[in-house]
Amino acid sequence: MQIHIACASCIIDDLRGALETTVADETKRLAILREAMTWLGQEFDQQRIPSFYITRVHRLLKQRTGLEMPFRSLRQQCNKAGLVVRQQVAQELAHIRDNIERLRWLALWAIAGNHLDFRTVGTGYHLAAEEITASLAIVVAEGLAIDHIPALLPLLHPDCHVLYLADNVGEIALDTLLVAELQRYGCQVTVAVKGGPITSDAVWEDAQSVGMDKLAPLILTGPDTLGLPLDEMSTDLRRELERAQVIISKGQANYYACSELARDYGGVFFCLLRTKCPVAAQNMGLDQARANVALQLPLRRD
Repeated sequence: MQIHIACASCIIDDLRGALETTVADETKRLAILREAMTWLGQEFDQQRIPSFYITRVHRLLKQRTGLEMPFRSLRQQCNKAGLVVRQQVAQELAHIRDNIERLRWLALWAIAGNHLDFRTVGTGYHLAAEEITASLAIVVAEGLAIDHIPALLPLLHPDCHVLYLADNVGEIALDTLLVAELQRYGCQVTVAVKGGPITSDAVWEDAQSVGMDKLAPLILTGPDTLGLPLDEMSTDLRRELERAQVIISKGQANYYACSELARDYGGVFFCLLRTKCPVAAQNMGLDQARANVALQLPLRRD
């Protein structure tokens, strides 16, 4: 999904929110914002995906502030909240017997976990444990606006290699339940996280904090890149994309890249996400800005 002119204001607003959280000095905030706007004015091009620009302005923030890991405290709080929710979801999972219902239910919780993202919510990790779960349960209860889970289930077998593209902190705790469910079918699952902290995307440290590293092999997608880097992809990621029969992509930023990559690889791409804006929703054929989606991308290899 290439960038739309409407994305420009979202990129700036995303940086503004980050500046308010990380930079106390108003003059410094303005200087960084001005530099980012100047760069965007020169480089904004509808031939790129939106996450390319969000990545660059957040790298600028890190460079000008000297912060190696912005939002460290928020990231840790989100992961702790995710672990609380995971425990309760795991207890409920034990009562679901139907395979497709288990898979759909876990996919919905993994999608709902995106609400622990402090960039878009900012309050979820402050709630009491029972309120966190109740808040996410409302999202789960909406169901899937696009439901291609029935197409995923037949692909899961002992010879299937799955590449799982993680998204944010917090929700990565719920991802462990879905990864374990894929392994229940005998699938070999590799989980990809970001090579460096960028906004709220999960890195190796986050995967370790929720026990993902004990569940499945981890790889890095590349450097500190929001979503998947089309231009900075790691050798490990490229290799896994080549050999995976199924690629499960979490989140809207990963969808941006996967919608471009699906034509180049033989695996079947499934994107699990909650849409966050009309542009992305319309790209998927939806008429509502916010919706839960389990979307199989069409194979377009010649």
